[in-house]
This record gives sequence, structure tokens and C-alpha cells, in this order.
Amino acid sequence: MLQTRRHGFGNITGPVKGVSDMSNLGAWTAEQFDPALNRDDIARIRDRWDGPLILKGVLDAEDARRAADSGADALVVSNHGGRQLDGAPGSIRMLPDIVDAVGDQIEVYMGSGIRTGQDILKTVAMGARGVMIGRSCVYGLGALEKAGVTKALEVLHKEIDTTMALCGEKDLSNMTRRNLLIPRDFRGNREGG
Repeated sequence: MLQTRRHGFGNITGPVKGVSDMSNLGAWTAEQFDPALNRDDIARIRDRWDGPLILKGVLDAEDARRAADSGADALVVSNHGGRQLDGAPGSIRMLPDIVDAVGDQIEVYMGSGIRTGQDILKTVAMGARGVMIGRSCVYGLGALEKAGVTKALEVLHKEIDTTMALCGEKDLSNMTRRNLLIPRDFRGNREGG
């Protein structure tokens, strides 16, 4: 690696106005996020867009209730892989509270921490309608292109089948929290909540 040329983001550095090299990429990236986004903005989007509206990055039951009240069709429980705020709680720990708060009003999906078929089953058993598995597909794509994506999906599917069999279940819709051994303090004692 030391002998190769420096890598960059060719789709951004150069083509994007004001980003000529890696030194100003960080500033441009920070400008792409609006910290002032709020539920009134979500309602405005909902008024202009009649297609599916999905909010990603929800980690709190109250925020989930606000998402449901804002007119969103679904939400994705995600801490963005812990990249944005490394002290954020794990998504899987927050999922039960969020499902309990809004699972009958809005679709709830999981978007962080999914690496195996067992992760998928745990998430579904806790009440998520589905999961985001982009990382597995990207790894497969990087390793073996289209065949790698297929192989990654096959591995996940086999892990799901094996784990369901070990749980004594034949149908994914039968997976519930009763299939899990959840530690008593799994949700954690959070200050203020």
C-alpha cells in the first residue's frame, strides 16, 4: 500500500464545485448535512411527496412517535454504524422500545449492525418488519462482483434457515421475542429514560 498512489474520491474531488482535492472534502461533506432538520420539515416533505417516506436514524421511542405523527410510512432504527456519534446506543438495544411505541402505526426496520442471518432473525423476532443488509452485499460485490452478492445472500439465507431450525421454527412470521434469551437489563438503564 505504501508504494501505491494515494486514493481519493474521484466522483467528488474535481466534479463537485469547490472540492478540488482531499483537503477540502471534509468541509464539503459537513455542508451536506442540515442539523436544523426538524419534524416541520418532514411534514413539508410529506405534503409535497405522496410516495413512500422513510426516516432513517431513529434511536429513541419518542422520536419514533414523532416520525409516526409526521406522516412517515416507515422508520429505520439506526445509529449509522456508530460513525456519527460513537457513544450512541446500539440499534438492537433500542429496537424493542421503538417497536413497542409505534410498531402498530408505522413500519419499523433495522438499519445497523446486521452481519449474519442470526442478526436478521434477532431483529425480526424483536418486531422489525425487515433489515437493511447493504454492507453484506457490498462486501460480496467487492470480492466477487455479481456472484459475490449472490453468495452473500445465500450465506445469510442458510444462516437464517439453520437458526430457525435450531429454534424449532419453520416460518419466519413465527419468530417472536419468545425465541430469544434477552438479558433482563438488555434495554439498559438510561439516564432520563
